[in-house]
Amino acid sequence: MQLRTQGVLSKIRSYALPLVIVSVGVLGVPSPLSIASDWTSPLSDDWKAAAEPMPVGPIDGRDFLAPDAFQKSGQGQWLSDIRRTDFAFDELIYSWSVRLPEGRGFRLYLKAGFAGGDSTPWIYAGYWGEVNQVEGRESPRFEQGRLAMDQLLLNRKARTYQFKLVSEGPKPLSLKPGLHVVYTDNRPRQSVWRKYARQTPGKRLPAKVFDLPLRAQRDTKGKYLSGRCQSAALASAMEYLGKAVPLEEIISYTYDPEYSYPGIWPRTIGAAIEHGFDAYIDRFRDWDAVRAALAENKVILCSILMPKEGDYINPPYSSMTGHIVTLNGVTDDGRVVVTDSALVRSGRGYQCQWLEQDFEKIWMGTKGGVGMVICPPEGFQEKVVEDLPEFPDHRAIRQARQKSS
Repeated sequence: MQLRTQGVLSKIRSYALPLVIVSVGVLGVPSPLSIASDWTSPLSDDWKAAAEPMPVGPIDGRDFLAPDAFQKSGQGQWLSDIRRTDFAFDELIYSWSVRLPEGRGFRLYLKAGFAGGDSTPWIYAGYWGEVNQVEGRESPRFEQGRLAMDQLLLNRKARTYQFKLVSEGPKPLSLKPGLHVVYTDNRPRQSVWRKYARQTPGKRLPAKVFDLPLRAQRDTKGKYLSGRCQSAALASAMEYLGKAVPLEEIISYTYDPEYSYPGIWPRTIGAAIEHGFDAYIDRFRDWDAVRAALAENKVILCSILMPKEGDYINPPYSSMTGHIVTLNGVTDDGRVVVTDSALVRSGRGYQCQWLEQDFEKIWMGTKGGVGMVICPPEGFQEKVVEDLPEFPDHRAIRQARQKSS
């Protein structure tokens, strides 16, 4: 891929902050050997390394519950086995994988167990298919934490989890879902981190940028549909992978009428599956993991959050509430390219470029690298960008737009 690099490298230099040399272990976490270049310690480096605790970051474990993991426990109910995790966790996300026949539907419930033998109550974790609707549903809260629609957040660490499946469609449930699960310890002990932290591969995979189409948050009649970034991002991914789907047909799956919310993670993934793609939830803590997914021609929908108070270099916008973009890919000179439906009207949503440092903060930093991964069909031929333009000066563009408005 022929990339014009001089522009982006010069712009990175022009926005650079004072240099601090670090050795990186987990994303964004400096090693104990990190020191400012203008500071000299009276202690030896060996002594400091032994005396100072090693900073650690979150660790993730992954699990898959096949449909036969659910065993019948009553009329129209199934329980999974109790799953003991490799390490204690305080956060858990999940996605289901099933294409339900007409007239079928289910509700999903989740329970977490703790070392002392106690557990959470059964927590509502979402529905799929045709069910009797509940109005004005609120995210469950309980003594040990809450489930924020699609994300279990605990105030103490658990060691097990279990799911319950309840048939609630007009017709009895005939297919059980598989479940992809990612559990996280956000504050692991050093010994646990050393054992389970993802190891950086010895050889870095090549950079790659897919030529994804830009889909606006509009229906087939051109009507703007506010807050449908997840559906537009999925539309871009599916069209790139060979299936163009009208936005309203995606929204019928992604929208949760009980929460009155336009698209939680499992429903967005479920929409891709209903349209014939394999898909699952995952977390990406470093760019090597991203490159590995790109090498398999997988398209990642990135869940991002950009607070105003951030030490950004040159981002496309000054802030952003919860948002979903489609990841085109990364370059070897430190750029991240996305397809962003929020920038359609400004003409900057197609192949929108970020500096890697900025995008890392708003994706891996604020959202823990949550990604909805859409897999290519068998025999798919990738379409990559051969000549990516130079990195644009986003700050200057925004300032010019503000002056003209």
